[in-house]
Amino acid sequence: MGINEEEEEALTSTLIDPESLDNPNPPYQKGQVQDPKCRDAWAAILFYAQLIAVACVCGVLGVPAVQRNIHGQQQQQQQQQQQQEDGAMGEMTDYTGLIYLTLIAAASSFILSTLSLSIMTACPKFLIQLSLLFSLGLSLLMTTVSFYYQQYIAGAFGILFFLLSCCYACCVWRRIPFAAANLNTGLTAVKMNGGVFVTSVVITVVSFGYLVIWMVALVGVYDATGAGAAITSAAAAAAGGGENVQPSWGYLVLLLLALYWTQQVLANTIHVIVAGVVSTWWFAPNEASSCCSVAIKDSFVRATTTSFGSICFGSLLVAIIQTLRSMVESARQDNSNDGCAAFVLCLVDCCLQCLQGILEYFNKFAYIYVGMYGYSYLEAGKNVMTLFHARGWNIIIADDLVSNTLSLFTLIGGGLVGCVGLATNAAFPSWLAGFEGAASGIAFGFSFLIGIVITAIMLSVVDSSVNTVLVSFAEAPEEFQQNHPKLSGEMRDAWRLVYPAECGF
Repeated sequence: MGINEEEEEALTSTLIDPESLDNPNPPYQKGQVQDPKCRDAWAAILFYAQLIAVACVCGVLGVPAVQRNIHGQQQQQQQQQQQQEDGAMGEMTDYTGLIYLTLIAAASSFILSTLSLSIMTACPKFLIQLSLLFSLGLSLLMTTVSFYYQQYIAGAFGILFFLLSCCYACCVWRRIPFAAANLNTGLTAVKMNGGVFVTSVVITVVSFGYLVIWMVALVGVYDATGAGAAITSAAAAAAGGGENVQPSWGYLVLLLLALYWTQQVLANTIHVIVAGVVSTWWFAPNEASSCCSVAIKDSFVRATTTSFGSICFGSLLVAIIQTLRSMVESARQDNSNDGCAAFVLCLVDCCLQCLQGILEYFNKFAYIYVGMYGYSYLEAGKNVMTLFHARGWNIIIADDLVSNTLSLFTLIGGGLVGCVGLATNAAFPSWLAGFEGAASGIAFGFSFLIGIVITAIMLSVVDSSVNTVLVSFAEAPEEFQQNHPKLSGEMRDAWRLVYPAECGF
């Protein structure tokens, strides 16, 4: 008795493919560009709501509090101006000099950051090796200093850290060609689309503007619910008319959460924009081959509209953990805690720190898929981790050699800009004459800080580009070979040398 086609299909659908026993993971499906619609919109709405709330608090409570503070000090300032008639002009000159120094330091930072991109492109392998050796030398120096000052416990930990650093360097040294090829490709992509650096600087300026608004709002909240309430209640208690009421810290915690969330959102927005630009350069180089390419505009629009909710979602999770850590650290500073409570708080802080690191690592790759294809936050994270697992690259993504090199360049950039500040102070001593003996220290420290900030912003774009290259190479090596054969050949040779089994080439 025969069976029809429907019965045969029903029977065969329940059978197990023998090949699946050797490879239980289903084949990975390449990502697809998603329809242009808002994803994780609830997170974006909540984010905009907290922005409006912070702005309202700044206007209603913060600005009046600042005005009261200025009004309370007005008489004292007038007396100081009368006593030192020429002092006002001296202070104006000093502040003008600081403004000039800031402009020079910022210009130097941009120039040095641009030069550093060319240097990293010329010798990426040597620079990665140098960053490893630098970390070893730094740990050895700290150990020597500890023993010199007879801090034997710190010296013992320094020896342990130095030995661990040596073991790490020996393990990853053979992987340097892979990291160098990855860095070179990432640098090429962002140098072809230099506008992403301008975009990152603009977003950073917006972040600074929000920080100013947030600080004014903090002053208002603290004045209304913190210091002001404490002073009023203390006066009432002293007069016998009431009890001393403790300041309310709930609003301050919410403000802290808003600050962490906004800073995370702005930083991740830069990451998503870079991921979109680099992926366009990977798949369609004609659309991403100029300073103001179409890819930059399209990636910026997607990151700030349809994908903005996904950015806010992941950023909120990290911000919550950061807020909890701040609360725990504040509790640890309370001297009234006994030994058991201090141990528990230390353990909680350690757990939160580990959780934050894992989540930030997850976000780094999830947002690449958000920028490449427009997935939602959870879908992006799931797909990119499935990609690496299917390719067998779980170990590869654990390497962090490129980030160490970028950190070294950030430190060097800050030091060089600090030296520019010293040279500026020597050439124009009148600019900081009001600081007397501290002029040199202020010139170096202020310029060093500016150099660190600007160099970190510029090189964060490179870091995002390198991570996007890693994901794109796992996702679509054929397209890379077709569109960029020279770079593809270099990466294939380097990756085949380091990871012959994992790469599959």
